Amino acid sequence: MQQVSTLRSLFKFHSGRVIALGRVMLGITFFLAIMLGRSQSELIWAQTYVLLTLYAAGAVIIAVATWRNWWLDARLAVLTHGIDMAVFTAIVFSSNGTTSPFFLFFVLPLLSAAVRWGWRETALTASALIVLYMIAGLLIAGTQSFELERFVLRAGNLLILTLLLIWFGIHQRFAGSFFRVEDIEAGVEERENPLARALGFAMHASGARSGALMVGGVGEESSDGFAIVGDQPRSFSTERPLVRDAVEMADAAMLYDVPANRALTRPAEGRFRFLTASGVIAVDEARQLGLTQGLIAEVRTGTQHGWLVLWDIPDLSADYIELGRELGSAAGAILDRHALLSAIATGAAARTRLSLARDVHDSIVQFLAGAAFRLEAIKRLAKSGAAIGPELDELKRLLVEEQGEIRGFVMALRRDRELELGEAVAELRSLAERLSQQWSVDCTVTANGEQASIPIRLQLDLQQLMREAVANAVRHGGAKHVDVGLAVERDELRLSVADDGTGFVSNGHAAAEPWSLKERVERAHGSIRLVSEPGSTNVLISLPLFGAAA
Repeated sequence: MQQVSTLRSLFKFHSGRVIALGRVMLGITFFLAIMLGRSQSELIWAQTYVLLTLYAAGAVIIAVATWRNWWLDARLAVLTHGIDMAVFTAIVFSSNGTTSPFFLFFVLPLLSAAVRWGWRETALTASALIVLYMIAGLLIAGTQSFELERFVLRAGNLLILTLLLIWFGIHQRFAGSFFRVEDIEAGVEERENPLARALGFAMHASGARSGALMVGGVGEESSDGFAIVGDQPRSFSTERPLVRDAVEMADAAMLYDVPANRALTRPAEGRFRFLTASGVIAVDEARQLGLTQGLIAEVRTGTQHGWLVLWDIPDLSADYIELGRELGSAAGAILDRHALLSAIATGAAARTRLSLARDVHDSIVQFLAGAAFRLEAIKRLAKSGAAIGPELDELKRLLVEEQGEIRGFVMALRRDRELELGEAVAELRSLAERLSQQWSVDCTVTANGEQASIPIRLQLDLQQLMREAVANAVRHGGAKHVDVGLAVERDELRLSVADDGTGFVSNGHAAAEPWSLKERVERAHGSIRLVSEPGSTNVLISLPLFGAAA
């Protein structure tokens, strides 16, 4: 397992190594084949032998020179690609012509273009190879070794393989991605600092031993940053951007070598661009961070812009430019995710505060209003000379019951379970008795319909809706009797509050629902309707029991 992991690390994100090693293996294999089997004349054999000797030796030298040098690998990419195409043509027609067993040499430059660049370069390479093959075939036409049928078949094979690789290049551009959303989520630890989370993920994915992530508001030069150098994390701030001219960076990702003053970038489709590090990087800021050689990628979120900088990366290669784009996108996604979760938490806290404010208004405030109503009545009794002791005892009893109600409310918020409809009705009837005494009104509760379980949150809403509705009936309508009905129909909880108050005439327009009731009902994703006429008012409320709305 350790050997497999080591082998994988040698070639992961190292397409240059794969191409160089393939070139060496192909050259040596063909060299041995020519040396062991002489099916051609002595002169042709010697020419082919010399050509393959030089090619194999050059392939070894290039592989050794570029194995750990991403700059040289990128510099020699076009040159070695041209040599591969030239050797392909020469080796095929210097040995057995159209019947040459070395026809598969064609695959190396074509695959190299598909892996190293993109579909356009692949198409250009294939076109050049097909033209060279046609020209060489015409030059030897008429000789004994020329077989027209095999020549046409192989030219057709080249064309078909070209089309397949072009499709591969196009599909790879749109479908290729280093990371999925679940990969980012799985690799993120929930720490406090989102910059530390994003930087830690990028360092783990790239194998970097040191890194920094700095972001600021869009259009602002100053930014906040977080760095991990070795095992030492620290926060810092910068007044100037690290990257001077983002336009120079194709798709905002590049490799850099500050001591050698080199920088390398490449568009998503296209060839390498060779830059000076001092031309795109603020060298003073880079030295303060301790940058030597590594990777820079742009990071963008909905409201911020910045740069991901990684260094001390083992076996850095040109493939890390593509990885850098993905890491920049992943870092931006992590920062956006943190901002979204923070906004959700802030919104949840705001909704909780609003809910508690409504609950306090509909319970404590309404009770205090009812207590004030009773005190006025006791005051009138005192002025008339009647005994007020029993009335005060009753008010004291109500205060004690309200204290128990508030304690029960707090306990209900702490528990996480559901109530059966019968249990919920029993609690509402107990509340109706207290409201009757509090407001000097006859309040009754009836229930019908199918049995169901009611969430605790909904039961608390029912109690507060009932408190507010009874208080409104007495204070605004002068009601003496209030009937509360509860029913469950088709996964909906129906609540009706009918009173015998003064009511009002709607004049053909829908009556305006009380705002305190309406807000609570809308928060529960329900509906409310008010039906009123002289002598009666009926509040009809529907609340969802299950599903997404509930």
